[in-house]
Amino acid sequence: MNCLKVVSIVAFLILISCQHKKQESLSESKKTTILKGENFDVFNSQFHSDSVFQISRVDFPIDGISVSGFDRHNWTKENWKFINVPVSEKNEIQNYAHSLVKTDTLIIERFWIPDSGFEVERQFKLIKNKWFLVYYNNINL
Repeated sequence: MNCLKVVSIVAFLILISCQHKKQESLSESKKTTILKGENFDVFNSQFHSDSVFQISRVDFPIDGISVSGFDRHNWTKENWKFINVPVSEKNEIQNYAHSLVKTDTLIIERFWIPDSGFEVERQFKLIKNKWFLVYYNNINL
Protein backbone atom coordinates (compact mmCIF):
# COMPACT_ATOMS: atom_id res chain seq x y z
CA MET A 1 0.00 0.00 0.00
CA ASN A 2 2.84 2.40 0.83
CA CYS A 3 4.48 1.54 -2.48
CA LEU A 4 1.31 2.54 -4.35
CA LYS A 5 1.21 5.91 -2.54
CA VAL A 6 4.87 6.60 -3.39
CA VAL A 7 4.34 5.72 -7.07
CA SER A 8 1.23 7.93 -7.19
CA ILE A 9 3.06 10.86 -5.61
CA VAL A 10 6.04 10.48 -7.97
CA ALA A 11 3.73 10.27 -11.00
CA PHE A 12 1.84 13.34 -9.80
CA LEU A 13 5.09 15.32 -9.35
CA ILE A 14 6.31 14.32 -12.82
CA LEU A 15 2.99 15.39 -14.33
CA ILE A 16 3.14 18.77 -12.57
CA SER A 17 6.75 19.25 -13.66
CA CYS A 18 5.90 18.50 -17.30
CA GLN A 19 2.95 20.89 -17.24
CA HIS A 20 5.11 23.64 -15.73
CA LYS A 21 7.79 23.18 -18.43
CA LYS A 22 5.13 23.20 -21.15
CA GLN A 23 3.72 26.47 -19.79
CA GLU A 24 7.24 27.97 -19.62
CA SER A 25 7.83 26.92 -23.21
CA LEU A 26 4.56 28.52 -24.35
CA SER A 27 5.38 31.69 -22.41
CA GLU A 28 8.80 31.90 -24.08
CA SER A 29 7.19 31.37 -27.47
CA LYS A 30 4.70 34.19 -26.82
CA LYS A 31 7.49 36.50 -25.62
CA THR A 32 9.50 35.81 -28.78
CA THR A 33 6.46 36.55 -30.94
CA ILE A 34 5.73 39.74 -29.04
CA LEU A 35 9.33 40.92 -29.25
CA LYS A 36 9.47 40.27 -32.98
CA GLY A 37 6.17 41.96 -33.67
CA GLU A 38 3.96 41.65 -36.70
CA ASN A 39 5.47 40.12 -39.83
CA PHE A 40 6.08 42.94 -42.32
CA ASP A 41 5.45 40.84 -45.43
CA VAL A 42 2.00 39.78 -44.20
CA PHE A 43 1.23 43.39 -43.20
CA ASN A 44 2.54 44.70 -46.56
CA SER A 45 0.23 42.43 -48.52
CA GLN A 46 -2.87 43.27 -46.49
CA PHE A 47 -2.08 46.99 -46.26
CA HIS A 48 -1.93 47.36 -50.04
CA SER A 49 -5.00 45.24 -50.82
CA ASP A 50 -7.51 46.17 -48.10
CA SER A 51 -8.58 49.82 -47.91
CA VAL A 52 -10.23 49.49 -44.49
CA PHE A 53 -7.12 47.85 -43.04
CA GLN A 54 -4.93 50.49 -44.69
CA ILE A 55 -6.73 53.45 -43.17
CA SER A 56 -6.55 51.75 -39.75
CA ARG A 57 -2.77 51.48 -40.08
CA VAL A 58 -1.98 55.04 -41.12
CA ASP A 59 -0.78 56.87 -38.01
CA PHE A 60 -2.78 60.09 -38.48
CA PRO A 61 -1.79 62.89 -38.35
CA ILE A 62 0.86 61.58 -40.74
CA ASP A 63 4.02 63.42 -41.72
CA GLY A 64 4.61 64.16 -45.40
CA ILE A 65 2.53 65.94 -48.00
CA SER A 66 0.73 65.49 -51.28
CA VAL A 67 1.75 67.85 -54.07
CA SER A 68 0.17 67.64 -57.50
CA GLY A 69 0.89 70.70 -59.62
CA PHE A 70 -0.41 73.66 -57.60
CA ASP A 71 -2.51 71.48 -55.25
CA ARG A 72 -0.69 70.92 -51.97
CA HIS A 73 -2.14 69.38 -48.81
CA ASN A 74 -1.32 67.41 -45.70
CA TRP A 75 -2.76 63.93 -45.41
CA THR A 76 -5.95 63.40 -43.43
CA LYS A 77 -8.42 60.53 -43.23
CA GLU A 78 -10.80 62.60 -45.35
CA ASN A 79 -8.40 63.15 -48.28
CA TRP A 80 -6.51 59.85 -48.06
CA LYS A 81 -5.91 58.04 -51.37
CA PHE A 82 -5.56 54.26 -51.30
CA ILE A 83 -2.01 53.06 -51.98
CA ASN A 84 -2.07 49.78 -53.90
CA VAL A 85 1.65 49.32 -54.70
CA PRO A 86 3.30 47.12 -52.06
CA VAL A 87 6.79 47.74 -50.71
CA SER A 88 9.21 45.78 -52.87
CA GLU A 89 12.81 44.65 -52.51
CA LYS A 90 13.52 45.61 -56.10
CA ASN A 91 12.12 48.16 -58.47
CA GLU A 92 9.48 46.65 -60.71
CA ILE A 93 8.30 49.93 -62.23
CA GLN A 94 10.26 51.01 -65.30
CA ASN A 95 11.78 54.50 -65.55
CA TYR A 96 11.74 55.01 -61.77
CA ALA A 97 14.75 55.04 -59.47
CA HIS A 98 14.16 53.09 -56.25
CA SER A 99 15.71 52.80 -52.80
CA LEU A 100 14.72 50.64 -49.86
CA VAL A 101 16.07 50.72 -46.30
CA LYS A 102 14.88 48.01 -43.91
CA THR A 103 15.51 47.50 -40.22
CA ASP A 104 13.58 45.46 -37.67
CA THR A 105 11.46 48.49 -36.77
CA LEU A 106 11.57 50.84 -39.78
CA ILE A 107 11.05 50.50 -43.55
CA ILE A 108 11.81 53.46 -45.83
CA GLU A 109 11.01 53.18 -49.52
CA ARG A 110 11.51 55.87 -52.12
CA PHE A 111 10.64 56.10 -55.83
CA TRP A 112 11.63 59.01 -58.04
CA ILE A 113 12.33 60.04 -61.60
CA PRO A 114 15.58 62.01 -61.62
CA ASP A 115 15.24 65.70 -62.55
CA SER A 116 11.48 65.41 -63.06
CA GLY A 117 9.82 66.77 -59.91
CA PHE A 118 8.33 63.34 -59.19
CA GLU A 119 9.10 61.62 -55.88
CA VAL A 120 7.27 59.24 -53.55
CA GLU A 121 8.62 58.34 -50.14
CA ARG A 122 6.91 56.26 -47.51
CA GLN A 123 8.00 55.12 -44.10
CA PHE A 124 6.56 52.28 -42.07
CA LYS A 125 7.33 51.94 -38.39
CA LEU A 126 6.74 49.14 -35.91
CA ILE A 127 4.64 50.63 -33.09
CA LYS A 128 3.56 48.38 -30.22
CA ASN A 129 4.39 45.34 -32.38
CA LYS A 130 2.21 46.46 -35.31
CA TRP A 131 3.32 48.14 -38.53
CA PHE A 132 2.00 51.62 -39.35
CA LEU A 133 2.58 54.06 -42.18
CA VAL A 134 4.05 57.11 -40.41
CA TYR A 135 5.31 59.20 -43.34
CA TYR A 136 4.08 59.60 -46.92
CA ASN A 137 5.40 62.16 -49.36
CA ASN A 138 3.81 62.11 -52.81
CA ILE A 139 5.21 64.88 -54.98
CA ASN A 140 4.32 65.29 -58.64
CA LEU A 141 5.22 68.72 -60.00
